[in-house]
Amino acid sequence: MGMATLIPTNGNAAIEVSNVDGVRVAGLILEAGFGATDSLLTFGEAGYAGSSSNPGSINDVFGRVGGTNSSGSVQAKKIITVNSGNVVVDGIWLWRADHDI
Repeated sequence: MGMATLIPTNGNAAIEVSNVDGVRVAGLILEAGFGATDSLLTFGEAGYAGSSSNPGSINDVFGRVGGTNSSGSVQAKKIITVNSGNVVVDGIWLWRADHDI
């Protein structure tokens, strides 16, 4: 069936996780859109300690900025931003292309 591809459209993140323990983000492709985006995935808010007994996790997430050979310029400053403590990150593939049409 493939992996879901999420593309932000209004300069926002494709996924924004609040300060919640045990959140899992997995099996996704995050792709930059045509609006300038600060981060494709923002996990937590600054200063949140998280929970060591119920950590958050980001697994098997692929991020891509550019290289789609589309007719416009895609933009994202960061692919993933982790602000929370106690978040396990594994199986991440982050790619910023230096080519396009």
